Amino acid sequence: MKGKTWKGASPDALEQVRRLLLRRGAVEDKDLKSPHEAWRVRIEGCVFTGYRSGTIYANGGDIPELPFLYKSISDVVGEN
Repeated sequence: MKGKTWKGASPDALEQVRRLLLRRGAVEDKDLKSPHEAWRVRIEGCVFTGYRSGTIYANGGDIPELPFLYKSISDVVGEN
Protein backbone atom coordinates (compact mmCIF):
# COMPACT_ATOMS: atom_id res chain seq x y z
CA MET A 1 0.00 0.00 0.00
CA LYS A 2 1.22 3.49 -0.81
CA GLY A 3 2.33 6.05 1.74
CA LYS A 4 -0.10 8.66 3.06
CA THR A 5 0.06 12.14 4.55
CA TRP A 6 -2.44 13.80 6.89
CA LYS A 7 -2.27 17.53 7.57
CA GLY A 8 -3.76 19.82 10.19
CA ALA A 9 -3.71 17.48 13.19
CA SER A 10 -4.01 19.26 16.52
CA PRO A 11 -1.44 18.51 19.23
CA ASP A 12 -4.09 16.37 20.94
CA ALA A 13 -4.78 14.45 17.72
CA LEU A 14 -1.03 13.86 17.23
CA GLU A 15 -0.87 12.28 20.68
CA GLN A 16 -4.02 10.22 20.08
CA VAL A 17 -2.55 8.82 16.85
CA ARG A 18 0.74 7.98 18.58
CA ARG A 19 -1.11 6.11 21.34
CA LEU A 20 -3.32 4.32 18.78
CA LEU A 21 -0.27 3.08 16.87
CA LEU A 22 1.49 1.97 20.06
CA ARG A 23 -1.62 -0.01 21.10
CA ARG A 24 -1.49 -1.68 17.66
CA GLY A 25 2.04 -2.91 18.34
CA ALA A 26 4.18 -0.07 17.02
CA VAL A 27 7.65 0.43 18.48
CA GLU A 28 8.68 4.01 19.20
CA ASP A 29 12.02 5.29 17.89
CA LYS A 30 14.08 6.79 20.69
CA ASP A 31 16.10 9.14 18.46
CA LEU A 32 14.29 11.58 16.20
CA LYS A 33 15.95 12.69 12.97
CA SER A 34 14.69 16.28 13.02
CA PRO A 35 13.68 18.89 15.62
CA HIS A 36 10.40 19.18 13.68
CA GLU A 37 9.41 15.59 14.56
CA ALA A 38 7.17 15.06 17.57
CA TRP A 39 7.43 11.24 17.39
CA ARG A 40 8.25 8.33 15.09
CA VAL A 41 6.96 4.76 15.41
CA ARG A 42 7.37 1.60 13.36
CA ILE A 43 5.12 -1.37 12.66
CA GLU A 44 7.18 -3.93 10.79
CA GLY A 45 8.46 -2.01 7.74
CA CYS A 46 6.01 0.88 7.95
CA VAL A 47 7.22 4.10 9.59
CA PHE A 48 4.73 6.65 10.92
CA THR A 49 6.06 10.12 11.75
CA GLY A 50 4.20 12.87 13.58
CA TYR A 51 5.47 16.41 13.07
CA ARG A 52 5.01 19.37 15.40
CA SER A 53 3.37 21.23 12.49
CA GLY A 54 0.40 18.84 12.65
CA THR A 55 1.43 16.64 9.72
CA ILE A 56 1.49 12.85 10.02
CA TYR A 57 3.28 10.80 7.39
CA ALA A 58 3.27 7.03 6.79
CA ASN A 59 5.74 5.59 4.29
CA GLY A 60 3.45 2.71 3.31
CA GLY A 61 4.10 -1.00 3.28
CA ASP A 62 2.41 -4.35 2.90
CA ILE A 63 1.17 -5.11 6.40
CA PRO A 64 -2.43 -6.40 6.30
CA GLU A 65 -3.86 -3.91 8.79
CA LEU A 66 -2.52 -0.80 7.01
CA PRO A 67 -5.89 0.18 5.46
CA PHE A 68 -7.47 -0.04 8.93
CA LEU A 69 -4.67 2.07 10.45
CA TYR A 70 -5.00 4.69 7.70
CA LYS A 71 -8.76 4.92 8.32
CA SER A 72 -8.25 5.12 12.08
CA ILE A 73 -5.74 7.96 11.68
CA SER A 74 -8.10 9.77 9.27
CA ASP A 75 -10.90 9.46 11.84
CA VAL A 76 -8.73 10.98 14.59
CA VAL A 77 -7.40 13.80 12.41
CA GLY A 78 -10.84 14.52 11.00
CA GLU A 79 -10.26 13.60 7.36
CA ASN A 80 -12.83 11.51 5.53
